[in-house]
Amino acid sequence: MHTFNTIEEIVLQHSTRHMDKIQAHFPHEHTKKAVHAFLKLDKGVVFIYTGFYVAGFAETDGPLGAYFLAKAFEKLGYTPVIVTDHFCEDYFFDIKTLYIPLEGLSHQEYEMLLDTYKPIAHLSIERCGQNHEGLYLNSRGVNIKEFTAPVDELFKLGSKTAPSFGIGDGGNEVGMGSFEEVLKDKEFFYDYCVIPCDYPMIASVSNWGGYGFIAELEKVLHVNVLPSFEEVEKYLEFIVSKGSVDGIKRESVMSVDGKEWSIEPEILSALKAYATQG
Repeated sequence: MHTFNTIEEIVLQHSTRHMDKIQAHFPHEHTKKAVHAFLKLDKGVVFIYTGFYVAGFAETDGPLGAYFLAKAFEKLGYTPVIVTDHFCEDYFFDIKTLYIPLEGLSHQEYEMLLDTYKPIAHLSIERCGQNHEGLYLNSRGVNIKEFTAPVDELFKLGSKTAPSFGIGDGGNEVGMGSFEEVLKDKEFFYDYCVIPCDYPMIASVSNWGGYGFIAELEKVLHVNVLPSFEEVEKYLEFIVSKGSVDGIKRESVMSVDGKEWSIEPEILSALKAYATQG
């Protein structure tokens, strides 16, 4: 079996949306840097933002990574809170979830949420974020603003007082504004989210980026927190039963981002090997 030296080598495999261009321009171990910064924080509430609207439902990329990040954080003594909208209703049945209405909240209400929960960190994974015109564009360049609650406003506000982390796979996700220097190249990226974060991370599939974060936690802490393929598959079955769709196929099927589901165990196996190697 091939030995990988970094998370990025694993999660940037099978790239179809030019994430390799970002990695070539910023050749860093983004995930390791993010995890080491995260572990310096006092344990407390972590806001996890996810849910990307596709064809009437939330897509399968994002909720999977968010769910297993939340379970890993719980095991490590943090208190995860999922921040999303009603398209992910009941996806996170055993995790505290805040549903932001499609029309959003007032600045004061966002402030109240932050004051109530006092999150130590904000982590967005596959959440569509606004572009320079305030629009929310999907991978086809279609504006989905009417179906996208502006949870990124809470992310922006929270990022002023607590570290922010972002995982994306196309450039139109919250946190990817940190890579503007590359994303503004229209030859490869049609548009991008302008919202930056302190610790941006990239992957071919955002879920893989979430698993990569967990694998790095496991490697550093020597605690078994990375989900098995069977656990991931069971949770995918659950959200698909709720209507969740593959963002590329636009159908409620057992796959993510149009990729063959057989790739998933390979990615998880490689991450496990990375997390447990000496």
